[in-house]
Amino acid sequence: MRALLLLSLLCAGAVLRAQSTVSSVADGAWTAAGTWDCACVPQTGDTVVVQHAVGLPVDVVHLGGAIRITTSGALIGSGPSGLWSNAPFTNAGQVSVHRLVLPEGNVWTDSLLNSGTIATTRMAVRRRGRNTGVITAIDSLVFDHCSFHNEATISSRVIWVRDSLLWNNGLFISYELVVDSTGLFHNVGTCRVLDHLAVRSNGNFTVASGAAETHVLGDADIRWGLNVWDALMRVDGRLHLNDAEVPIPHLTFFVEGGRIHTRHFRNQGWVAGPGMICIADSAENLGILHPGLTLCDATPTTFTWPYLDLNTGTVYPGVLVCPQGSCTVGAQDLPDRSSVRLIHVDGRWAVTGLHDGPAGIELMDAAGRRLPCALIGTGPTRELLAPEIASGVHVLRVATTTGVRALRFVQGP
Repeated sequence: MRALLLLSLLCAGAVLRAQSTVSSVADGAWTAAGTWDCACVPQTGDTVVVQHAVGLPVDVVHLGGAIRITTSGALIGSGPSGLWSNAPFTNAGQVSVHRLVLPEGNVWTDSLLNSGTIATTRMAVRRRGRNTGVITAIDSLVFDHCSFHNEATISSRVIWVRDSLLWNNGLFISYELVVDSTGLFHNVGTCRVLDHLAVRSNGNFTVASGAAETHVLGDADIRWGLNVWDALMRVDGRLHLNDAEVPIPHLTFFVEGGRIHTRHFRNQGWVAGPGMICIADSAENLGILHPGLTLCDATPTTFTWPYLDLNTGTVYPGVLVCPQGSCTVGAQDLPDRSSVRLIHVDGRWAVTGLHDGPAGIELMDAAGRRLPCALIGTGPTRELLAPEIASGVHVLRVATTTGVRALRFVQGP
């Protein structure tokens, strides 16, 4: 009986112990009793308050309770060590570990609050949270089945948003961003994808009204949803709407004023307006372009509507092709001054970037009718005379010893 009583007291003590708050009192290792005010190592269920530089010499698994890092506190990993915890995690100081895994938090309240600095090699989050500080993961950052709001800075080589809502109105930087399954990335701030954006399965990538910057420096491969509201999205490489995984991938503009500027465009899905796509180089349609969309290929290779380099799909009559004001094609001073381009100065058109020697030209309107025109001068910039040109869309074909260039432009009323 006495043994049972002693065991009961020990168990009761353990329960009380599991509900205690343990605070650091000095710099030291997590596993050293002298680091903590209880003269013991934190146990499962403890609320741990880190007020000093606490090292993790080995992997630490902490279940239950809570972890709070104050402005003077730091969690510092040694080598490959990391932290795995399902406890509410609040950081106002510094966290520097190889691996940080925060699964299964409260889905209704923010159980990850970061106002300090988190620097890891790999990080995985499966809980509701908010960032007002800096989160950096050198290798990978995974948001899985969670809701997360970024108001400051998040960066990683690869960021994966899977079955999660990630709302960004801060600065979000990644070499590769993958939005998978039912994931949604909603950008209201600055999003820079330095290499590749992939939206797969039933994922959605949304550029919301008021977004400061949405810039993909490489390619964007969209296999389901891309929604551009009253904002601008830039793709320096190829924007590809790909039907590899679902029957009809789509690109939808919900708000008038949505724009995409891309170097290459390949559509194998479903695109609808209101909104506009400005294409600097190749334009291919193998899918469906719906009415309300404004489409402009800055370098068309054909004089036939809809002026796409390749069209084996469907372009509905309501698709507007480069109307006035949609794209500054022909009137934009391009960075490469040696390339042949059309400029509009003081009410006059001119062709610049020409080499010495003859240059042949042909001018056609949107209906495919040839109009009389001539180039005046012999230098690199020559005035274009076109007495019968009227308002609307026109295509100028310039042939030189270096090749043929088709330039589309809009003549105002």
